[in-house]
Amino acid sequence: MAIKNDDRVLVAAVRQFAAENGCTVKGISHDWLLLLGTPDGRHLPLFGYDIGLNSATTLRIANDKAATADLLRTLDVAHIPHQLFLNPDLHVYTRGGGNWSTLADAFEAAGQDVVLKSNEGTSGKDVHRVQTHLALERTAHVLFRTERSIALSPFTAIAQESRFVVLDGVVKLGYAKRAPSLQGDGRTSLRQILAQAMTPEMGPSLGAWLEGADSADLDTVPPEGASLPIGWRHNLGQGGGIVAIANDAPGADLALAAAAALNLRFGSVDIAHPAKGGDQVMEVNAGVMLEHYARSAPDRRAAVIATYADALALLLASAS
Repeated sequence: MAIKNDDRVLVAAVRQFAAENGCTVKGISHDWLLLLGTPDGRHLPLFGYDIGLNSATTLRIANDKAATADLLRTLDVAHIPHQLFLNPDLHVYTRGGGNWSTLADAFEAAGQDVVLKSNEGTSGKDVHRVQTHLALERTAHVLFRTERSIALSPFTAIAQESRFVVLDGVVKLGYAKRAPSLQGDGRTSLRQILAQAMTPEMGPSLGAWLEGADSADLDTVPPEGASLPIGWRHNLGQGGGIVAIANDAPGADLALAAAAALNLRFGSVDIAHPAKGGDQVMEVNAGVMLEHYARSAPDRRAAVIATYADALALLLASAS
């Protein structure tokens, strides 16, 4: 179920911080825009999940998957490559000759197994695994209907994905995300298990999995305790699970290096732990969205509110 703007833990954190520090808060646009009034009469706007610590340049780069990958490559920070493809309408501003031949070449170079996505998308939306030339062409056309640019990356089998929240060069919070899965009980058919699990959060993952499923397999009965991975995306908003990890867990140093590369003061860095090979940066987020993590346990909500409070304290100090 979608989280209403005024129910966001960020809003609660800002209001708690204001009450404890002699500030005021005014909610605008259904609380998507918050105006933090300081004791000395200043007004600091917070928009969405951006509280204002990062520069505009950092925001633009972090919101652009291909630009982030290009910068990390230039600075020798391990990452999953993302290649940019502009909407054909924008090629009047470049010296490119169109997308198709370059797109097909990139597809072949990646072993005909790629992820094609919106270059500026979030929450795992408009992300597609592509394994045929026909699917490549069809997916690109669909994305270009609404997107100014798309990004292609080689598909990487990921054992686990970690997220580290960074504030001024320090990891404040870390957790791992696992791909959504179901459990067999030795009595219930796969078809029934899927029907019971069909929630709004699991819908995208289940739908993508069902596209490639054999209908005969749906009537099988998985053994008791069997884990049934559903899809390959780890997004919490699409049924992924949370695994507790330490702030200095594997991948933390790489997250700090990525944050430094983008001059990111406050943000989160997603690290892929591939089934084969070393850790890689998946993406960098200049807005810190921790809604699902905060709702997973009472102590985690407290940790999220404390993290936002630390960032807001730096915001007040920076603006003085």
